[in-house]
Amino acid sequence: MTALLVALMVLLFSFQSLFCKLFSESYHQRNAGIVSAVFSIAYGAFAGIATMFVAGFQFSFSTITLICGIGNAVMLLIYNTAMIQASRSGSYSFQMLCMLYGAIILPMIHEALFMGKSLGAVQLIAIGLMMVSLVLMNLKGLSLKGNSRAFLFWCLLLFFSNGFYSILMNVQQAEMNGAQRNEMIILTFLGMAVLYTVYQLIRDRKALAEGFRIPKKPLLYLLICCISATIAVHLVLYVLTLLENATVLFTIDNGSGVVLSALYSLILFKERIGKVQWAGIALAMVSIIMLSL
Repeated sequence: MTALLVALMVLLFSFQSLFCKLFSESYHQRNAGIVSAVFSIAYGAFAGIATMFVAGFQFSFSTITLICGIGNAVMLLIYNTAMIQASRSGSYSFQMLCMLYGAIILPMIHEALFMGKSLGAVQLIAIGLMMVSLVLMNLKGLSLKGNSRAFLFWCLLLFFSNGFYSILMNVQQAEMNGAQRNEMIILTFLGMAVLYTVYQLIRDRKALAEGFRIPKKPLLYLLICCISATIAVHLVLYVLTLLENATVLFTIDNGSGVVLSALYSLILFKERIGKVQWAGIALAMVSIIMLSL
């Protein structure tokens, strides 16, 4: 059952990425910053309000949930801002590696140092293989030449924000023994939507208002993306209570997501996958099998 839930979670997160890409491409007349702002605010508001509705608008939280929820709202704001800025100034492949590695390495270090959880030899080898596979799958376009210090700074923020987001999710569920999942999601995503709205209103109120005049087709993509992501986040918090090591979950999630994205690019967007990328996909599948044993 746990394996099926993880598979469903990975599939839904891949749908989030796919329909986010479709939304961005079909809404290309707006600048990248406004498109990202519209997506982030809509996604956060949808996830938070939908969760409140499912919970019957009953909302009570402990101090640890409040701290972790608000902390993750800030992490998401930093993450989204860093993604925009990094994509404008350097290698997309390198920024993706920083983001993916952050979600694997930092939770692994945190669990080992503060939660007394260690990984077995097979799991460590599998995680190492996954990290190599991520490099291979992102090797095309991977370059540090000509990148500015500002780009490296934004990539560093991506690494830490994605890592700490994963850590805070895990800490809240571990401390609360699986309780207050709804409250955690509401604080995280609705909080992020509010913070992002305030940030954009201060930056450019008129552009934000115009950005929400979304045509039907991209609006449909955005709705499907929000539904997929909201269900996936609920599954993450639930599955965290079923697995001994969160690092295993985050490694499978991130690696599988990249594999599915590559397959979507091949099937839906007719993008060619080279031999090195195929090797990375194969290596990622081996890693996932090893982590599932």
